[in-house]
Amino acid sequence: MPTPIILDVDTGYDDAVAILMAAGHPALHLLGVTTVAGNASLAVTTDNTLRTLDAAGYTDIPVIAGAHRPLLRELGGSTDAQNQHFGFPRQREATPGYAVDWLVQTIMASAGDIVLVPLAPLTNIALALHKEPRIARKVKEVVLMGGAVHGGNMSPVAEFNIWIDPEAARSVWQAGWPITMVGLDVTGRALIPPEDAARVKALPTARAAITGELLDFCVQREVLGWGKPGAQIFDACAVAAVVDPGMLTTKHCFVDVETTGTLTAGMTVCDLDGQTGHTPNCHVGLDIDYARFFRVMLEGLGG
Repeated sequence: MPTPIILDVDTGYDDAVAILMAAGHPALHLLGVTTVAGNASLAVTTDNTLRTLDAAGYTDIPVIAGAHRPLLRELGGSTDAQNQHFGFPRQREATPGYAVDWLVQTIMASAGDIVLVPLAPLTNIALALHKEPRIARKVKEVVLMGGAVHGGNMSPVAEFNIWIDPEAARSVWQAGWPITMVGLDVTGRALIPPEDAARVKALPTARAAITGELLDFCVQREVLGWGKPGAQIFDACAVAAVVDPGMLTTKHCFVDVETTGTLTAGMTVCDLDGQTGHTPNCHVGLDIDYARFFRVMLEGLGG
């Protein structure tokens, strides 16, 4: 039976690829997509999510808008590349209601088999936990894109999704549910070179054609513009890890999030060596098998 999953997104380019992979992979059943402010405002992330799904023909998958700002901080950090509306056709409005309520209702009504896949700042997830703490016992697993063992992309130590709303992230790590962290240490080792981007674009499906357009932009920007060997499609790594967890090399350890540091807010502090003595609460991704990752991507986009 396919694994039921929920995606929580702030749809820019990498979220869109992850959404299409999840919608199309035969091993997954995408129950719905909740949106949050992050890469861009809530209006943009929700619109882009609808455009991504509708253009690929997935108009039956509900899209529910959520939090328009972090718990305590102002929204910041978006870039011109992410903070724009996609040009894909849109056929509908978002599902009425509030993402936090929908998450609680859907998870509590489930058989305890849902994998929650946050690919964005964790504001919606933290608010859902606050509204109904029992969801932490009903979710099978949380597989999130965020954080890093070493380094960051918004500060020397903080990754974007955690940096945007560190207070929300800290509550998610403290909830007591199984977490796998797919952070920068993993996504930076799964760069998609131009020749593999071309393989995706050649697949005979609408979702592959859309992904091909997104990858073309990323290759132009990151490979030709920045000199990287490939495009970093962060969020796709987390979706792929739900399908094939063995593609990740992980360490089970204690993770906490820095919320008060002047220079370190948003840092995911990963106690790989057990120095704190705290009970491990997260399987932290350290590496990824690119060949297995790309195989799952092809399965999701071209099956």
